[in-house]
Amino acid sequence: MTSIQLSTSITGPDDSKPRRARGTILALAFFFPLASCASFGAFPHGDAAYPFPEHETYATPAISEAQRLIAEGGPTLVGKKSLVVNGVTYPNDCTGVVRAAYAFADIDLAYRFTRYGGNGVRRLFMTLQDRGLLYAVRYPAPADLIFWDNTYDADGDRIADDELTHVGVVISVNEDGSIYYLHYHYRNGPVIERMNLTRPDDESIADGQPANSILRMRGSPPGPGSNAAQLFRVFGKGYELVKAGTGD
Repeated sequence: MTSIQLSTSITGPDDSKPRRARGTILALAFFFPLASCASFGAFPHGDAAYPFPEHETYATPAISEAQRLIAEGGPTLVGKKSLVVNGVTYPNDCTGVVRAAYAFADIDLAYRFTRYGGNGVRRLFMTLQDRGLLYAVRYPAPADLIFWDNTYDADGDRIADDELTHVGVVISVNEDGSIYYLHYHYRNGPVIERMNLTRPDDESIADGQPANSILRMRGSPPGPGSNAAQLFRVFGKGYELVKAGTGD
């Protein structure tokens, strides 16, 4: 398995100008308990259309060849200034980095983007939603796409009402619930960070990194949490999409 390089950071918006971020943001107390995961606490909120299983334990997933290629190829993008895979250059933003990771498996995540409006994250979400490939678990599979809400004030209205503001891709998952994911950091480019949906309020430091990386940007209005688990919305099985050029 490719070695994992972690970075502590705060995400920037998709296709937007970078903003300065602070190192620590306190999680704010807007709690909306989920009955399906009450034993895990109020966070993560998730998407009501895709509830978490009531009971869940870790099991080593059986992965496809496509998932393996994505999970092994994705980490090679860390620190790259230009996202080029198989001769194709991808945008330097969060959607671009997951598209580049999926290109290692010859999967074009953007093949239906012209059917939808909004930013790249929303178009990707709609692609998977229409194909029935969204779901929520606490122990995802390698190559799952991760969608987050409210990572920044996308519409500038000073209200935490910003859906589908960031996307990443799962690289690996540990038995303790640690999810290592690749995403695009506005300053450092592609990085690998951590999320733990079994301990969403845990920001303790281990191996020099928090259990849940901070995603909410400095200057954003008060909102429902600040770290990756608290802002989590849903996972998506992008690797089950049709391959580029095969139609739909």
